[in-house]
Amino acid sequence: MPRMKRAQELRRPRLITRRARIAGIALLALAVLGTGTWAWSSGRIQSAAQAVGDGAVALTVRLGLRVEEVLVDGRNRTAPDDLLAAIAVSRGDPILSVDLEEARLALEELPWVSRAQIARRLPDTLLVEVGERRPMAIWQLDHRLRLIDADGVVLAEDGLEAFDHLPLVVGADAPSHATSFLAQVAETQALAGRVHAAVRVGERRWDLRLANGVTVQLPEDGVASALTKLERLHDEAAVLDRDVVVIDMRLPDRAFIRVSPLAHERWQLPEEST
Repeated sequence: MPRMKRAQELRRPRLITRRARIAGIALLALAVLGTGTWAWSSGRIQSAAQAVGDGAVALTVRLGLRVEEVLVDGRNRTAPDDLLAAIAVSRGDPILSVDLEEARLALEELPWVSRAQIARRLPDTLLVEVGERRPMAIWQLDHRLRLIDADGVVLAEDGLEAFDHLPLVVGADAPSHATSFLAQVAETQALAGRVHAAVRVGERRWDLRLANGVTVQLPEDGVASALTKLERLHDEAAVLDRDVVVIDMRLPDRAFIRVSPLAHERWQLPEEST
């Protein structure tokens, strides 16, 4: 069994002998199903317990079939308290009455959880396995920052300092277009370590804001080609390291470069004779 993490330390239960527990479980199984195999881990067990009424459920608790532990695998960023609140169980609850499907759906509503599974390990343990989302970028909208994953799901709005190494994307529809675009940018070696933000313009195209203040304007279509040309331009003229304000790559057959006022003034000075 994979390594498990205890979600919450629960109060020690009243002890019951193993022989009494096994005998009681066997009798209850016959009363509920008559013949056949009791589906210990499935959601059907809840319906069976309900069919024999509250008395039978109370009997299961006396026999020790009650929630004592919740063991979780795969949890990293999901808070244990949030996980337990989603499952909506307390110590001592009848373990056969836990609605596994409802608990699974509630777990998958948590921001960090992309998928979840939950099962019973009788007599007293719920096993939870979660798959968590991976942060992809910081999304800026209306001057507010949010952590998002590759699907654009908002994971957090506070405590983002730990994720300041992630790219910043700006614009209302940026999350739904960022994954493929950032992958293209990551393949452009000349931009490695230079990109401060990717800004969505008019819900049509992207601008790159580099850490040195340069803006690279990219086309609506043909982004990969434009990035290749930008890399070639930098290899030939180190354009990304010069006193440049804007590099306009929106036309397929040419690039326009706007230099800074200081650079323009310097270029206008006559050469001094020696």
